[in-house]
Amino acid sequence: MVKLLRVDARLLHGQVAVTWLSNVDASSILIADDAVMQDEMAKIALKMAKPTGMKLAIRSIDGAAELLNDPRSNGITIFAIVRTIEDALRLAEKTDCIHHINIGGIKKKEGSKLIAPAVFVNDGDIKTLRRLIELVGDVEFRMVPTDSPRSAKNLLK
Repeated sequence: MVKLLRVDARLLHGQVAVTWLSNVDASSILIADDAVMQDEMAKIALKMAKPTGMKLAIRSIDGAAELLNDPRSNGITIFAIVRTIEDALRLAEKTDCIHHINIGGIKKKEGSKLIAPAVFVNDGDIKTLRRLIELVGDVEFRMVPTDSPRSAKNLLK
């Protein structure tokens, strides 16, 4: 069961390992990222960032969907992390076990505008976010658990 899917360009780092994991109360971390699957050094770095005693799985988006759709995953509490909202959408379209998405930050790029703290979106991102809201319903912007969540649905009205 996915407790939370977080979009974070940095994937697993100190803020996620310390604040989010204690707040989410998950027993396992799932990193879903196609690029990391091709980068052995990135895998090693992610394994080093994993808190002691926490299980970690690193998969492609398709591999993550297979893992989440496997009935053996039903009894496991999972904190899933993807790098982009596009990856969040790809994963959400392949499984029905994602019910809450947290967007921690989207880097500024050409043609983007700030819509929440550390969240820059362009027109394509807005379309992706709207589709995520349709699929999942609960999509929020929040850097750390102590911040007040900002509903993507309300911000995109």
